[in-house]
Amino acid sequence: MKIFHDLFLPVCACGTWLLMTLAGGVAACAQEPQEKTQDRMVAKVNGAPIMVSDLNQVAAAQAQVIRHQFADDPTKLANEMAAVKLNALDTLIDCQLLADEFYKIGGVMQPEFLEQDLTQIIQLGFRGNREAFLADLAKNGLALEKFRELRERMLIMNVMRARIAGKVEVSEARVREHYEKNLRLWSGAEKVKLHTVTISKTTADARSVAESVHAKLADGGDFEEIARKSSADSHAARGGAWKWIYLSDLTGTVSEVVSTTKKGEITEVIEQLDAFIIVRVDDRQEGDPKPFESVKDEVTKSLIDEVSLGRIEKRLKELREAADIQRMGAE
Repeated sequence: MKIFHDLFLPVCACGTWLLMTLAGGVAACAQEPQEKTQDRMVAKVNGAPIMVSDLNQVAAAQAQVIRHQFADDPTKLANEMAAVKLNALDTLIDCQLLADEFYKIGGVMQPEFLEQDLTQIIQLGFRGNREAFLADLAKNGLALEKFRELRERMLIMNVMRARIAGKVEVSEARVREHYEKNLRLWSGAEKVKLHTVTISKTTADARSVAESVHAKLADGGDFEEIARKSSADSHAARGGAWKWIYLSDLTGTVSEVVSTTKKGEITEVIEQLDAFIIVRVDDRQEGDPKPFESVKDEVTKSLIDEVSLGRIEKRLKELREAADIQRMGAE
């Protein structure tokens, strides 16, 4: 579904934070052409309608990204997917608010700019082959005019985000303060020492078994003994013990949970694609912070991004409060 990715190619050299907040893009809308359903209004922003067809496109785009991002974490995937339509509607409302602001200040989207943008997409995504581009549009059930409409929304949002953020200048003192407040971001890789119990999903009533094991461990059970008897991973023979390992080398979900688990604590049951895992964090070793001068450019960019995003969110909050927003429901 190449076309849906190409819809979100950068359109200006304004920095990555200017790309639309539509996770994956407005028109990364479907793996297959959507069934025709009766369109209806799901919200109204200052009188402008937001239709269920647009909502479904944005929701499908976000869902596509979420499925990829949390493929190894069924629990997190389910939680994120549950909020997809609500988040998509919020995104469309913000998009309309920025479009209103754009036209209020006299903004005009010139047809030649849209055509130039389209030419860039065809050049970068289809090696200049317009016919291949049109064929991909047709394959995914998206009319050219709809594609242009979606691109225009993104161009307007990019322009308005850039305008709201403005030019950000930061002093070296502020950059150094940002560095000191976020030392962990500039530190070397963190190491952890662990014990694990892994219950394979091929085990009968695997979830119940994992929860039962977790209850025993939380009640003071001998972790090593339980791991030897119950664990299905390669560390079971050593009582579930691991040597020092970089936190970043753990799978995404386990790494995320372990990163917030204190030394000596046991995690909740972590669900993976093929197993349930329980981790005890025995020790952790943070890397030394990198010298300020060696990461100064990186820290400066991080601070500028933070300030820019803060300005954008502040203005959006003001626009939301001043707007007439009516929600009819995403379902």
